[in-house]
Amino acid sequence: MEIISASEVEKYTYCPLSWWLSRKGVKGKGKEFKEGIGRHHEIEKNIETIKKEEEKLFSSEFMIAVLSTAATILSLVGVGIYLSQQKEFESAVTMIVSAIWLVSAAVFMVVALKSTQLARSTRDIVNLPDGTIEYVSGEGVEDLSSKKTGLIGKPDYVIHVHGSFVPIEIKTGRVPRGPLFSHIIQLTAYCVLVEEKYGKVEYGMLMYGNQIYRIRLTDELKTTLFKKLDKMREAFKTDIVHRNHNRPGKCRHCSRRNACPESLV
Repeated sequence: MEIISASEVEKYTYCPLSWWLSRKGVKGKGKEFKEGIGRHHEIEKNIETIKKEEEKLFSSEFMIAVLSTAATILSLVGVGIYLSQQKEFESAVTMIVSAIWLVSAAVFMVVALKSTQLARSTRDIVNLPDGTIEYVSGEGVEDLSSKKTGLIGKPDYVIHVHGSFVPIEIKTGRVPRGPLFSHIIQLTAYCVLVEEKYGKVEYGMLMYGNQIYRIRLTDELKTTLFKKLDKMREAFKTDIVHRNHNRPGKCRHCSRRNACPESLV
């Protein structure tokens, strides 16, 4: 089975010929294309920072709970020793250890507050929805893969919300009036990958700047995706691919238009 990436599915849905050119090694050109790559790298770094700080916050909160509880128990033990047996030395030692643990808990509290502040401010920068971050794409991060469909891909990130996993794809180019169909199919591919890797997926999210669209994963979208994969694999066999539209504006926004034999502009 020919391996196909989710980003390839997006290109094919936008225009099969643009996808075929990229498959043949024609790289995208244009200022918008380069800016999009740079912006994506910046977003990846910000989300990775959020993930690390929230993990540090969880660890700090755990240590605060452990140290505070232990210090409280020690304090009670120290008081009990003093009242029952009048052993001032043992009681004093116990109380000192308790105080040290309380100070340690306070230190972890400061760390937790700093992590919370940094994570929240960075979430605001990237407009990150609430939820635990499970996956962040980037260099060195393995693709998600599906043996059933032959799909691979890296969603920008995946969050866990109320028992469901949510793949999120960030688009950095022009902001459309609504979610583009090619982006919806790409997100559907990510939903299929995340569902196979992590578990239950009810919907995914497309982000265009501050505009967020929630796309529900339906059987209809899955069927459409699988049909696209079949047509793409058929193209590998026939080596015949053509433009699928008559819209000059679509060609104008294509980063491979200069190498396209069927371009309308």
